[in-house]
Amino acid sequence: MNYNTLGETDLLVSELGFGASGLGGMFEKINESDALNTIHSAFDRGINYFDTSPAYGRNSSIFGPVTSEIILGKGLKDIDRSKIVLSTKAGKNASLPPEFNFKYNSIINSVESSLKRLQTDYIDIVFLHDIEYNKGMHLNLAMSEGLNALTQLKKEGKIRNFGISCYSVDVLQKVIQNYDMDAILVHNHYTLINDLLLDLMPKIKAKKMGLISASPFASGLLTHQGPPDWYPVTSKEICCINKAIQFCSQHNVTFEKIALQFALSNVEIPTTLFSCTNAQILGKNVDWIEEPLDDTVIQEVCSILEPLRNIDFDFGSYND
Repeated sequence: MNYNTLGETDLLVSELGFGASGLGGMFEKINESDALNTIHSAFDRGINYFDTSPAYGRNSSIFGPVTSEIILGKGLKDIDRSKIVLSTKAGKNASLPPEFNFKYNSIINSVESSLKRLQTDYIDIVFLHDIEYNKGMHLNLAMSEGLNALTQLKKEGKIRNFGISCYSVDVLQKVIQNYDMDAILVHNHYTLINDLLLDLMPKIKAKKMGLISASPFASGLLTHQGPPDWYPVTSKEICCINKAIQFCSQHNVTFEKIALQFALSNVEIPTTLFSCTNAQILGKNVDWIEEPLDDTVIQEVCSILEPLRNIDFDFGSYND
């Protein structure tokens, strides 16, 4: 496992980070014992960066109730805190359906609650979560009261760094240009079907912000299992994915391996978050990033997936 410094912070993060959205039942039903074992396995395999959110959970569905922060807190409590980098989010209080509150006191209370659920005295990074949702109606409040709250929490030592997490490239462009923060979390924009992060990276670096890329599997789209029920994808787009999966099968290559290797192939990206709830699957993912890339196969797969290149799935609009 390689480790990189995150921007101008003092955080040294593993190139592959553990995104805990899956622990909240966002993709499939989970078993808590398996989830805890997966967290421990991640650390044992060299992963030191763990990310979660109070919004990762299902309260009333076939998957719930379950909350990512609580499970992650249980999994990390016996690990030396100084050996892990931990991030969570605030402002988005629920995902299914989405609920937002970026007011000053709400952000303060959210982080205080996260500290308790995560069983820690401080959080290394807190991101304002999905600030672009509902056609940007929360953006001004997030970037005023929300940022002010995180600034205060940083002064108090309860958090060490702060930033935003976002999907919309337009919003990212605006935030990077007009605001100062420690880190930016961008999801779904450096995958086999999307490379829009490349346009943002020089601007992020110029502002001395740390970059976290998330979702190498495009939130489940680039997998055999396919996307979760909330994914705004069409049957035509799924057909294109299936063609790529079939190509990989014919060449004795795992589709998910190609997706993960591509997402970690850019040395300018300090860390990439992925999510899983099974220790065996986690082990396979770590094994894959340690294997050499097959550039020819990756190029062929990208060619098959070209019709999906840089499609704006607009998760915020979908969840209005």
